Amino acid sequence: MATLAFVLAAFLDPVQAGIVLAFVLVHRGPQPIVVAGVVAAVVSETVMALAADGYMWGELIVPRAVSSLMQAAVLCWLIRLIQLARRGVAPIGGGRALGNAGATPGSLEGGGVLPSRAGS
Repeated sequence: MATLAFVLAAFLDPVQAGIVLAFVLVHRGPQPIVVAGVVAAVVSETVMALAADGYMWGELIVPRAVSSLMQAAVLCWLIRLIQLARRGVAPIGGGRALGNAGATPGSLEGGGVLPSRAGS
């Protein structure tokens, strides 16, 4: 039960969220959630090991990784929504897409949410 409480506390930690956000914004390759979550967990675990005298590195790496992955998922989702709003594209199931019922997913103005398939 203590591990679950730590996951919740680490999920709400603004310093760890800042580390996760930095890696989400910097990483442009595949799997941004996994990369940002794992790297942020390692960085925050290292910071804790250097800051606290009695703390051994890796002591809480698993719950810290879980909370970092959750933060990365939420932050990636928020960044994607902000980018879509700036382009003027409504998320799937809402907004301007309702008035465009016959449109294909890739035909919305400003780039589609889903990539169009070539040759289908």
